[in-house]
Amino acid sequence: MLNEAKTRLTHPVALWIRIDLESGESLPSFLEVILAAARSERCPDALLSRLSSAVNATRKALEEHGEWLRTDVLPRATADWRAGPEQFEEIVRLRELMANGDEILAVGEGILADERAARAATSQELDPTLSPEEVADLVKNDHPTSFGDALEEYRRSMDAARRFVIDHDLATMPADDSLVVIETPSYLRHLIPFAAYYDPPRFDPRPTGTYIVTPPATPEMMREHCYASISNTSVHEAYPGHHLQLASARTNPSLVRVISTAAEFTEGWAFYCERTMKEQGFDDTPKHRYIQHTDAIWRATRIVLDVKLHRHQIDFEDAIEYMIEQTGFERPAALAEVKRYTFTPSYQLSYLFGRHLIDRLKADVERAQGSGFSLKAFHDTLIYGGTMPVSYARRHFMGLPS
Repeated sequence: MLNEAKTRLTHPVALWIRIDLESGESLPSFLEVILAAARSERCPDALLSRLSSAVNATRKALEEHGEWLRTDVLPRATADWRAGPEQFEEIVRLRELMANGDEILAVGEGILADERAARAATSQELDPTLSPEEVADLVKNDHPTSFGDALEEYRRSMDAARRFVIDHDLATMPADDSLVVIETPSYLRHLIPFAAYYDPPRFDPRPTGTYIVTPPATPEMMREHCYASISNTSVHEAYPGHHLQLASARTNPSLVRVISTAAEFTEGWAFYCERTMKEQGFDDTPKHRYIQHTDAIWRATRIVLDVKLHRHQIDFEDAIEYMIEQTGFERPAALAEVKRYTFTPSYQLSYLFGRHLIDRLKADVERAQGSGFSLKAFHDTLIYGGTMPVSYARRHFMGLPS
């Protein structure tokens, strides 16, 4: 695969080459994890020898690939990473998001203003003598004393959210529902600073979702695992967020629907769930709402930068500063964010714009069904229909335009 990359690379981008080099430096630790797992399982000596040889060959190939990137590719990497206005608009059109770039940007800027105002109001509830930024310390300092305790709190919060969904009749659980919470493997920690979710394999006879949580790199980073954040993250990643949606979608009998995907549905649903759970009364406290609004500000900033970066309306360095200004991120975190935006045009807008599309759909369904509207039926129709574009999900609901 690494050798074939040399035949595919035609217009190298310097920023992406540097990202490739960073990834190549981290990957060998994964190889060591594979070897350690084989030893712990007491693999036969012959198999362990073959595996060790493969690991050594892969490590050598990575070293050669890195050297090729540094000496041959990087000096001639002059291509622009921006999609450009026309191509960005074409990506949006192909995703059938029911809006153009200007409309998406307007939604992002509107949500950003609304969420900042909502967080300011919530800050007043917590302590009217402090600014919203100072209130962040008040919220984040309320955290478990150790990572082990935090991991248990993630499990407790996940279970509580699941029980709330069932008790309040918000959605139907899949018959074979299974989700585990584990510590992020060492080789992934440079990519996942906080937490992430991996959905159940689509055709696994015993499908299990995996919710991973990253140990803090420094004592100060423990504040990112504050109680309010653990709750909001568990709603987003587990119940009724990513896990419930993706575990439900995989049960659809249609092969096309099982293998289809749409980022604005997946990411939009998780954000829709954060607010819906608060509206229904789950952990509806000022501290929890503060974190929810803070996370929404971050995702609204993503919409603005996603559109503006690829349409040449803001440059790379200014985007980093804008991210810091709007979210309060430390510069390394803001830099990592903007790097990601350069090679995934239109993905970042999926989070809150996806929520916006689901909100519109829900309002239309409520109007169409009147007194017969059921929140649980609306949710089940969405999540069991498969992970398809929200514009396609509309076709589930009779009488609505497709």
